[in-house]
Amino acid sequence: MNKILYTILAVAAGVGTLNAQQKVMKIEFKDGTTELRNVSDVTKISFVNEGQVDDSKMVDLGLSVKWASYNVGAANPWDTGNFYAYGETEPKTDYSLETYKWYCDWEGEEHEQWEEYYKLGATMTGTNYDVAHVKWGEQWRIPTREEWNELINNCDYSWTGMNGVTGALFTSRINGNSIFLPAVGNMVGTERTHDQLGCFYWTSTEYVQSDISQECRNYRANFDASKRSADGYDYPEVGFSVRAVYGPVPAETLPEYTAPTEMVDLGLSVKWAPFNIGSASASATGDFICWGELVAKQYSHVYNYKWYDPITGKYTEIGDQISNTEYDTAKALWGNGWRLPTEAELKELVEKCTWTEETYGYTVTGPNGNSIFLPACGMQGYKGAPRGSIQSGYYMSGNADVRTNSKGEKLDSTAATLRFARGSYNKLGKPEVTFSSKAGGIQVRPVHD
Repeated sequence: MNKILYTILAVAAGVGTLNAQQKVMKIEFKDGTTELRNVSDVTKISFVNEGQVDDSKMVDLGLSVKWASYNVGAANPWDTGNFYAYGETEPKTDYSLETYKWYCDWEGEEHEQWEEYYKLGATMTGTNYDVAHVKWGEQWRIPTREEWNELINNCDYSWTGMNGVTGALFTSRINGNSIFLPAVGNMVGTERTHDQLGCFYWTSTEYVQSDISQECRNYRANFDASKRSADGYDYPEVGFSVRAVYGPVPAETLPEYTAPTEMVDLGLSVKWAPFNIGSASASATGDFICWGELVAKQYSHVYNYKWYDPITGKYTEIGDQISNTEYDTAKALWGNGWRLPTEAELKELVEKCTWTEETYGYTVTGPNGNSIFLPACGMQGYKGAPRGSIQSGYYMSGNADVRTNSKGEKLDSTAATLRFARGSYNKLGKPEVTFSSKAGGIQVRPVHD
């Protein structure tokens, strides 16, 4: 890591005698500029790696997380620090759509405005999209909107100044400690706006709209002389400040589902659930869940897939078989012995049962005459849940793809899936166990031993 370098020029013997009031420290920067400071004003000089923060800069406000006393890229509470676009980890000079890292260039193809963004998910805190986490490591991360609101609701607020810089002072009502947020404005394109007039900080929370095709926005925290709020939202390409918090990533909230009290015995090696996770009847569409994730999302693609690293382009290894493990959504949401079917159990369902095509799915009859219905619900992608009632069917297994490519590299982006695709005249094709993207949201029909 680069060092923050200070060149300290002490007065040498033979040069002259200066009294205490005249002693100065001269700081020479790489760009040729210099700065003079009275030695009497300096109490400590520290050499730290770029991006690191001293534990003494961690402020305990008595809240669920500790707050940094200065911005990412700064060295003092009143310093500007760096501006960052949402999900980017380096500062730049132009904060426009064309320079945004997660901009999708359609190269002249017709598209909607919201599709110009690779949306990064409901939250990016503690991920490789999080500049605080990337630069400072450990449990440092961009606060969620809820953590900003916790700060706002539990601190006294004043619009004041520090070291000649206007800003917001938050003083904890719990323990009296405080942090200062400088009003350094923001960056739009190449222009800096609202300097000394307002504070603009990213939260790590996406602004979720009921209609996914609305414009892409992310929540911000905004403070000035008359307001304090984390309710506003903005385009992700603009440049805002980042004030980090320290603490574990908030635990994922699992929905409360009631597992079926009865299971269907088809005469196979396992018993099957009568309906999909997230539904309440055999024919209803359930939750669209990605492989190795536990809960449904509004949309699904690699850029918001939990086990994909957008920086390296690699998938995190969580095991070749996740049925009945901590990554098994059926085990997490239903419990009581329910789990994901294995690839072998899906093949058993295909090979040993009679499949009868219906308009919206298949009735699957076991060797003993009992049956289940598997609705054809489609796959959820970047544009959200499938629209329309005529879809193909995709069902999750607990098995990752263990095949390799011509270079001997594992095909780590796909997992074993039960699929019955729509063909000509919307006829459902023959069911087969094949492979589909781990990052695509599909249905889950649990099994029980």
